[in-house]
Amino acid sequence: MRKVFFKNILPSLLCFALVYSFLLFLNAIFPTQSDDIGRKLEGIQRAINSYMTWNGRIGELMLVTFGSYLSTTLFYAPLNSFIGASVVMLIFVNIFGRFPQKSAKDISCFAVFFLFIMFDRVFCFGSVFYWAAGCFNYLWAWFFILIVITPINLFWRKIDFSKKQTIAITMLSIPIGIVAGWSSEFGIVFIVLWIASIIFAKIKKIKLPLWYYTSLVFFIAGWCILYACPGMRLRSKHVNNYLSIIDLIKLGPLGLTKRIFQTFNNFKLFYYENFCLLSLFLLLSSLLYKPSLKKFESTMLAIFLMMFCIRSMPKLFFIFCALFICIMSAVTSRKENIFLSNLFIAGSGIYVATILFIGATIQIGIPRRAAFQYSLLNIGLIAINMIFCFERFADNKKITKIATTCCICFTLLFSIFVGTECLHMNRKWKSMENTIAEQKAKGINNVIIAESTFRSRYWNYGDWENPGKDSSVWPNTTYANYYGVESLVAK
Repeated sequence: MRKVFFKNILPSLLCFALVYSFLLFLNAIFPTQSDDIGRKLEGIQRAINSYMTWNGRIGELMLVTFGSYLSTTLFYAPLNSFIGASVVMLIFVNIFGRFPQKSAKDISCFAVFFLFIMFDRVFCFGSVFYWAAGCFNYLWAWFFILIVITPINLFWRKIDFSKKQTIAITMLSIPIGIVAGWSSEFGIVFIVLWIASIIFAKIKKIKLPLWYYTSLVFFIAGWCILYACPGMRLRSKHVNNYLSIIDLIKLGPLGLTKRIFQTFNNFKLFYYENFCLLSLFLLLSSLLYKPSLKKFESTMLAIFLMMFCIRSMPKLFFIFCALFICIMSAVTSRKENIFLSNLFIAGSGIYVATILFIGATIQIGIPRRAAFQYSLLNIGLIAINMIFCFERFADNKKITKIATTCCICFTLLFSIFVGTECLHMNRKWKSMENTIAEQKAKGINNVIIAESTFRSRYWNYGDWENPGKDSSVWPNTTYANYYGVESLVAK
């Protein structure tokens, strides 16, 4: 354990500090808006009302109690930036089983992971990493979930825990397990995988520590608190295409099959990203490891088969096709190259998780800000590609230096773009407030602001609700009340 976390910790601290500093800048310049604007510090009764009538996630309960108000204070930016940087670091730890070290592979992977998080259009970076309502509901949820699953990941990587560490994990598994389970509806996916790992351990006669079970029990307890929330059921009545468990049963075999296909056809961009990343790995593994015409032909056949599924068939067929290809590749390469086989096994695990995560949305669709798990799945495929390439060219220092330089430069350039655009949006927000103040000074109470205030060139700036042309609907009414005018419209 000490070797994992305390050997050459300086590179890890540097990576964390760089991400933290960047997120601190974004959080500090982001104006409080949409769901958070005008909220005050409220008591526990506000959280109870939310649980009973709207949203039962513990992140939402924290948000309505103190989170939105916190976002208007100096404490929010450093705190939320710490959570965000921790999530990025925990993603790396769960993929590699350790903190980043001073190596070309680690630095490149860490940079590319963060670049993809900012760039990926499947989910919305801004709504999760600096908008308070999204942060408390999603970023903080992933923070607690990743903390809970990290010891499990390290256990299966055969990392030994000392007696004190085991006691600490066992004690912390109770409160953190409940909070993690309570934080996301997708907790059901982790519960299924958790139980599957316990069954696997029983079959293989692997002794599991006490905290492995206590974490699961309290994680399930937290998830049940969330799923049993009365507010979620009341809220679902206002959402189109929501189906309860009973409604799903009433659909019958044909209707349920149709619903499953519809569920897996959402987030089409995710599939195309996924297809490109897996195809790239298939090509790299066939061309860079004992290349042959037969192997190349098989690879091209697999790619064309996946392309046919993703273009002409329900997307569920693509996932099963990709899963089958990964499993077969793992089996056929086992004798020749265990390292390559293990990468294909990891790919198979990613597709099993994909089926579970998408299947968990069968009752209701989700917005982009709730789709971080899809980006994490694709980050897993990115990691597989990069691990293979850096292992293949481990002896070629020139190629690894060029690759590392490119990864760092692309991440740096895109970070500059994101930071510059966020700063530009901050200036437009201040200009909007000046416009409102000028109109109020002239005695105008029906205020008009520029719709362009809320448009950004950065596609992942945010997906929250902004004021529109109808002054009688939310959030126009909230903005009007906050700025002390009769009405507010954006044109």
